[in-house]
Amino acid sequence: MTSAKARAGEDAMRALPLRERKKLRTRRALAETALRMFTERGFDAVTLEELVDAVEVSKSTFFRTFPAKEAAAVEAEEELWTAFLTAVRTPGDLPERRDLPSGRAVDALQAVLVQVVTGLGPEWGGRYRATRRLVVTAPSLLAYAASHRHGVEQELTGLLGGRLELPDDDLRPQVLAQLTTTAWSVAARGWVFSDAPFGDLLDRVGRAFAAISGSLELELPGMSG
Repeated sequence: MTSAKARAGEDAMRALPLRERKKLRTRRALAETALRMFTERGFDAVTLEELVDAVEVSKSTFFRTFPAKEAAAVEAEEELWTAFLTAVRTPGDLPERRDLPSGRAVDALQAVLVQVVTGLGPEWGGRYRATRRLVVTAPSLLAYAASHRHGVEQELTGLLGGRLELPDDDLRPQVLAQLTTTAWSVAARGWVFSDAPFGDLLDRVGRAFAAISGSLELELPGMSG
């Protein structure tokens, strides 16, 4: 039986122009095939030629879709942060929310992240789990993922600075951005290397963000002479 979410995705796909639908299908085919082949044989063992042959596209088509072989491998992570940054940039475009929640910025960022992850759903969660398990097996993937995460932090810093109307030299947006990605990393890492269900990931995100305030309240014992 087709789920309501799947039907909504199919409807959204049909609403796109034919050219965009073809590009999106090619992107999905490359990413899904890449993740499967890299997981089965190892990232370095699969050549780009083998990947494009498996999907029956040219290398030029690949590079019009992804900037590098590593990018196809970490597409699930790209999906997460693209959706998150889009939500922060244009929150009114998300259903059932007109703007970022009021109150502490870190709480608003947590709420947006949870909503985005919930919307991506368990199928995405399975791909993300496989992606992160793959990433730790290849140094080039680790470096690419770290570079991508740094770019996310930079973009989020700029978005927060603009939304909060803070001067460029205010360090708080940068701290907030890095706290957000760190909380996600702490939450996701334990989930990725477990067999816990998708709902446990959302619970871990809540606990990781709660630990931000809790960690600031910790006191070290004084040193005796």
